[in-house]
Amino acid sequence: MKRYCVIGILLAALTFGGSAQLSAQPPILDHWPPVLIPTGETVYDVVNHVTWLADADLPAHQRFGIPLCNASGAEPCVNRSGSMNYASATAWVAAMNAANHLGHSNWQLPTTPFNDPNCGAKAPAPFGNSFGFGCNANALGYLYYTALGFQAPNTAVPIPPNRVGPFRNFQPELYWSDSLPPSDLTDFSFGTGSQDGGTGDDFNYVLPMIPYKLPGTPPARGMGLQVNPDGQTVYDPIANVTWLADANLAGSDTLGLPRCQSPDTPADCVAQDGSMRDATANVFIGNMNAYDHGAGYLGQTNWHLPPVSATCPTYGCNGLTQVNPMGTLYYIQFGLSAGTPVVDAPDIPVGPFFHVWPYPYWSCQALTIQGAIQSACGAGPNPPLAQWSFSFGNGYLGTARPDVADHFVTAYFVGCDLPGLWCFLLSGL
Repeated sequence: MKRYCVIGILLAALTFGGSAQLSAQPPILDHWPPVLIPTGETVYDVVNHVTWLADADLPAHQRFGIPLCNASGAEPCVNRSGSMNYASATAWVAAMNAANHLGHSNWQLPTTPFNDPNCGAKAPAPFGNSFGFGCNANALGYLYYTALGFQAPNTAVPIPPNRVGPFRNFQPELYWSDSLPPSDLTDFSFGTGSQDGGTGDDFNYVLPMIPYKLPGTPPARGMGLQVNPDGQTVYDPIANVTWLADANLAGSDTLGLPRCQSPDTPADCVAQDGSMRDATANVFIGNMNAYDHGAGYLGQTNWHLPPVSATCPTYGCNGLTQVNPMGTLYYIQFGLSAGTPVVDAPDIPVGPFFHVWPYPYWSCQALTIQGAIQSACGAGPNPPLAQWSFSFGNGYLGTARPDVADHFVTAYFVGCDLPGLWCFLLSGL
């Protein structure tokens, strides 16, 4: 209790009797004990003694000379949303340091240790790294679980109701395909347009579809998306599939499945935001087909998870030469380019942070949160094929291909940026 009493006294001083800069921007605290002190453009973590960017998507607004990504494929580059591959992330941090951003040249990517006893899973030999839910020894996991108080698999940033063409409630996140683990083609990202892999323990979204056109619906007119008379389904004549118009039905109707109290409890549960494990997604589709005593959801009993071809490249798989109806939606019907989210995340405060994306963020390997400088960031498990990532969409620590995956980027530096007296006092806590 002594530490928290001291912190409380200091925060009171910072808020009411501290510097003019700090008193003009009082701490944004949703819980006790307070461990994050906002100071405008930065946030100080009094436990780990690191200073974070308050803007969790600064690359979208300040690229420090790194160009926007385009069709040329030149790298390093930053997508308009702020996401980028791992090499571009390290280049962006290096450019931020070269620019002496906010008076500091020691910014670094957040770190992740190889082993974390709090993690829910461990990779088999020869890798053996910790991963999954509950991982809070890494810097981003500490924010999600401890400092901000989220519980997996809940998102830090709920996506509000939205419209994308004739669809509603799209999530700028990963959606399950019908490919089953251990295949590395298990999901499609409506956050970046990537066709990539994951594990069955990930929490992704479900966009149900029916092969072909529904009998009895009006004939197709042209090649654009066509809303059926019920207003609940959409026919895509290019992919020749019929979609459910609600791109996140499970967010409002779990079709009898329970809501998650934790990632594992109860079994076959659906998160509050509608995401679920791969196995649960298959149960959800089964419940759609068995709905209404076997009549099927909306009177249809042929609902499926969307297929995807094993020959799909990571980006640009638009379904014209490989089977990928979700890619057809993203690239052709919506006209999006790789790296573009189908909808933007809302700019809502997440504790003292803003511009947080409910999507994976890049991290690098080190023993402790303070244990690496940018130039010393280690490779992730199975180098050079994987690098660490942590999702604010569900609290999952995983890995991704650093050369092809596009994740978001934030950074911190080791040390305190508060007025000297406060740094001195807080350093002893």
